[in-house]
Amino acid sequence: MAHLTLPPQLNLPDKLLKILDPEVFVKYRYFIIKGGRGGAKSQSFGRFFLYLCEKYQLRAVCGRETQNSIRESVYSLLADLIREFQLPFDIAASTITSKTTKTPISFRGFREQGAFNIQGMEGVDILWIDEAQAITKQTLDVLIPTIRKEDAKIIFTMNPHVFNDPVIVMLSKRSDCLVIEINYDENPHCTNALKKEAEECRKLSEKDYRHIWLGEPLDQSEDALYSLTEIHDAQKNKHPLASGYGIRVAGVDIARFGDDKCVYYVLQQMGALHWEEVFVDEWDQKDLNYTTGRILLHTNDQNVDICAIDEDGLGAGPFDTLSKGRKLDYFVGFKNPAISYQENKNFGNARTVNAYKLKDLIRACHICIKDEKTIEELLTIKYEFDHNQRRVLVSKDKMRRDGIKSPNRADALIMAVSLIGQVKEKQDRQYEPEQYQQYSKEENLFKIAGVH
Repeated sequence: MAHLTLPPQLNLPDKLLKILDPEVFVKYRYFIIKGGRGGAKSQSFGRFFLYLCEKYQLRAVCGRETQNSIRESVYSLLADLIREFQLPFDIAASTITSKTTKTPISFRGFREQGAFNIQGMEGVDILWIDEAQAITKQTLDVLIPTIRKEDAKIIFTMNPHVFNDPVIVMLSKRSDCLVIEINYDENPHCTNALKKEAEECRKLSEKDYRHIWLGEPLDQSEDALYSLTEIHDAQKNKHPLASGYGIRVAGVDIARFGDDKCVYYVLQQMGALHWEEVFVDEWDQKDLNYTTGRILLHTNDQNVDICAIDEDGLGAGPFDTLSKGRKLDYFVGFKNPAISYQENKNFGNARTVNAYKLKDLIRACHICIKDEKTIEELLTIKYEFDHNQRRVLVSKDKMRRDGIKSPNRADALIMAVSLIGQVKEKQDRQYEPEQYQQYSKEENLFKIAGVH
């Protein structure tokens, strides 16, 4: 780094000095400064931010996902730094302005009452987003194309929350993004009180210590159904095909909206307990005749024994054509009706029931999922609670509104899993005396699975 004579306000930790190098700062458009508590991320960049605003005439904005009041922004941090170093800025009720360059610093939340608040952001020269782990993909999808100036800079300071925080997923691998990670033990200004808190946390929980103080992201958020660890473990659960097995079940998710895709997903039974993904296909074409033909083609080519088709919405057409029109009894419809509290005190609908059946298979190492896109989608599935405090998956419509891609592959997999109970029931009863088979409640298995 070229020799720089730095004012006292830029006495930053060594690891962050690279952002002060003009050659480095000009090279990148995006900067992600991440790490655990006590790493001086916001404090350090706040100092540099004020330095830039004092030296250059800029349009500068400090933003967050939501900001109900100025107190929820970095306004107080900047005001304290201005007073500490006696910097030439005017501090007003909701703005800060450089006396030297007349650069105004404004503060805003990108979502106000559910609506985007990015008017006038096109001409911004520098945007600083603090607490960037809270920024959603939907906000980034709107915000990034809005900052249009050629040399504009967007800086994110964050304590990572989960491994797939949108800022990390969307930007960290880009060639025009510089990622700097810093923790309390790399910050020479970290107080002894903070260091003591870190050590106390370490004594109580190594996992919490690594997340809170070393910035290691969690492998799932509190409302995520599947964790990164268990999903990755599921990729390893391969088993040879045992003699007498090989039944294949399939699930089909039918596209309903513009960027949705139809998905056909096949699982094969490898043994008494083990199942493995053997085929996945997706297509954009939404013509129902084409979709129906493709479903029939894959069912025949893949030697599928039973196939569940999403019968809610547009899927009813292909299902009726195949099961009623062609009278093919190996097609069943999958619906997602609400389940009464008397019938199930834990889950509120069929989709949720079968998503947790998949989770049980994963935890028991009884299923092998290989498709990377399916794994990515499974990690976006979250749950909430209904009025009876039962778990229900967050709907695809709500996910779409939050800017999360519809989990079509994951849903097709869940539909295929819904058929496993029926297969195992038949296998368990095939050697029973005929007089006992009449007590089999196969229709109840279908009902719980959401198929008929």
